[in-house]
Amino acid sequence: MKQDIRDLFKEEETFQALPNNHREEFLTKLQSQPKRKSHVFYWIGAVAVAVVVLVLGFNLANTKATTQNTSSVLAQIEAVEAKYLKDIEKEWQSFVALTEDERLVERFKVRLNELDKDYQEISSQFNQDSNNIVVIESLVENLQTRLKLLKDIQEHIKILNQNNEQNEKSI
Repeated sequence: MKQDIRDLFKEEETFQALPNNHREEFLTKLQSQPKRKSHVFYWIGAVAVAVVVLVLGFNLANTKATTQNTSSVLAQIEAVEAKYLKDIEKEWQSFVALTEDERLVERFKVRLNELDKDYQEISSQFNQDSNNIVVIESLVENLQTRLKLLKDIQEHIKILNQNNEQNEKSI
């Protein structure tokens, strides 16, 4: 049955003319066919809904975990802040009780007020972005600086008082 395809086209018998109304009949048959719904679109929709639900569930779970971690960190920061502020106030009261020089008290009060203003600015930054570790470290560093300043002042006053007592005894 091997035949050259060129020979087939040479024979005119094989070509039949299409009827005049062939095109209209074809379109009528095509339109009368029932349309089949594709199951592919159904599965694509189902997969899309599943993906959206999974993403939303993951984001919701992640948000809850972040909120819990943030509230835990905030509680720890507030505890550290309360401890430092309590120690700072205690050292300040001790300093005021030990010193007799009002100018010295006023000078250090101004310095502590400047540190407090800085702390308030850092606090507002922290309220805007509570996950920024640099801001948290700045808050703690500010409190530590204030406490160290007061302790250094207190040590200096104790030394001065001891020197004064020794000078009074030697006189």
